[in-house]
Amino acid sequence: MKTLRTLLFTLITTATLLAAPSTHAQSQTQQTQTQDIRAGEQSAKERKRAARERRIAERATKSTELKVREGKTPRYSALLKSTSYQLMFREGLRYYNMTKKNSDRNSIYNYRRAQSLFYTAISSQTFAGVPQEDSIYYYYGCSFYMAQDFQTSQDIFDNFRRRYGASPFTEDADYKFAMGFYFLSPEPQHDQSVTIRAMSAITEYLGRYPETTHREVCDERMGELQRKLHTKTYENAKLYYNIGQYKAAVRALNNAIDLYPDSPFREELMYLATRSAYLFARNSVQGQMTDRYMAMMDNYYNLVSEFPETKHLREVEQMRDEARAYIDIRTSDDATAEENDTPAATTTPAMPAVPTTITTN
Repeated sequence: MKTLRTLLFTLITTATLLAAPSTHAQSQTQQTQTQDIRAGEQSAKERKRAARERRIAERATKSTELKVREGKTPRYSALLKSTSYQLMFREGLRYYNMTKKNSDRNSIYNYRRAQSLFYTAISSQTFAGVPQEDSIYYYYGCSFYMAQDFQTSQDIFDNFRRRYGASPFTEDADYKFAMGFYFLSPEPQHDQSVTIRAMSAITEYLGRYPETTHREVCDERMGELQRKLHTKTYENAKLYYNIGQYKAAVRALNNAIDLYPDSPFREELMYLATRSAYLFARNSVQGQMTDRYMAMMDNYYNLVSEFPETKHLREVEQMRDEARAYIDIRTSDDATAEENDTPAATTTPAMPAVPTTITTN
């Protein structure tokens, strides 16, 4: 009896195992069929959507063409949905030129309409390889430039310069590319890497088009950019003076003088270098004061030789007198000590009061 039950259990288990693959295969088949149905439904939806968009485009195209035949201006929204790409280009130019001439309060709005029309026409590939290709691409960049989106316009003009080197619009694209950097240049208190890039781009433009009608504007804007760099360098160097880091201040101020010899802050930089050197020497340990006062005298002579009538003359002369007095006393003490074969005095000579006022631009 026990053997019969064991045999029966074995038969049932074997039958179950044999049926399992069939059940699994049926499940996989059902999943595949479900996926096919869903894919078919999705494809049908996409076909319906594409057909609906084509009908909308056809109606919009007929509407815009009818408006043109009647001598009327087509609606912007209908035009944007149509396939009248040549008309898009013409209307984009109309929005662009209308805003450029009138400079009305809707200027940015109209430039953005022109951008959308130009972009749609370009994306259609209708103008690829035809004589108008460079024209629409150029005005596409101009619409961003005039809307003061200089970052986008630079990308477009840079691409334009590379693709359409023989175009009659190339020089103006180069000019607007360089001017984009000028308009993006920040105030002097910010990082000036864009300012340096702007100066490089303008210099490159002038070198490429030496007879350009924009030379006067370029020279004027190069001067503005240069002044930003002068101001930034001056403020950076002066910062060390303001926080009392006189040794670093002397180095930074003299570096600024050497870097921009034509800086409008040159006199002030030389004065601050002299005063920083003076304060650095005055606050040094006794063993280093003589050498540092002598270094301060070098800065003093550089200042008064170049600016003999400097507004800081009285103050720097007081510094000079103090430095000379200290150097003379130390030299005298050293000479006496050498004659008597005794150590020099270790006391610091009495110093006049430090000038407490500073006049800066």
